[in-house]
Amino acid sequence: MEDTAIVVCLHGDELYGLEVADKISKKIPLFIGNPLAIEKRKRYVDKDLNRVFPGDLNGTTYEEKRAAHLLKELKDYKYIIDIHSSSCDLELFGIITKPAPCKLELAKKLKLKKIVLMSEEFGKNSSLIDHVGCGISLEIGPHEKKENIEKIIEVINNTCNGEECSEPKMFKVFDSIKGDAVNYFIKNFKPVKKGDLIAKGEKDYYAEFDFIPLFVGEKAYKGILCLATKEVNSLY
Repeated sequence: MEDTAIVVCLHGDELYGLEVADKISKKIPLFIGNPLAIEKRKRYVDKDLNRVFPGDLNGTTYEEKRAAHLLKELKDYKYIIDIHSSSCDLELFGIITKPAPCKLELAKKLKLKKIVLMSEEFGKNSSLIDHVGCGISLEIGPHEKKENIEKIIEVINNTCNGEECSEPKMFKVFDSIKGDAVNYFIKNFKPVKKGDLIAKGEKDYYAEFDFIPLFVGEKAYKGILCLATKEVNSLY
């Protein structure tokens, strides 16, 4: 894995990344994304680090400077594995932007069962994986679930054995479902039909179209019930 680097804790509240860092092989280059936010036990200091790439070494905020510094450190690595966790109950999957054959190859080396294309419309071209040659983000939740650490370690170790699995199921984000809710009646990656009751808050929310939900009730996504995805045969 000489050509592969791992990044953890772009968000300071995703602390399980530090436990991942402690358990993976010291031979694998690893970078801590937002050390100051970790110290302050906050998601970020000034701005969401994963929304300010490519950053600016002369920027006015800590995260702008940190983003530019990270890209400088990562520039010589072919593959970047960016590790995240979610506040919601979420099985392990990968996120990519800007489809490329190398990203699908990396997903297969990791033996991921699912990958999601986050199009520029939703990613805003400002995440870490938008600005590296071949990057994939790993998502799993909730934050505090200890078993998730071992699942992440397992997929990282998969890249060391040189084996590939079959192509993962592929999904594409095509919309976001807006609202504020207390109770949810949908689950991540479980298909929803038009007319289904999806959540309740100050009002009831019903599906306006068929979709497969993702990040249901994610606390970091203010005013959004979930993202809407669809299963696709190709990411292009």
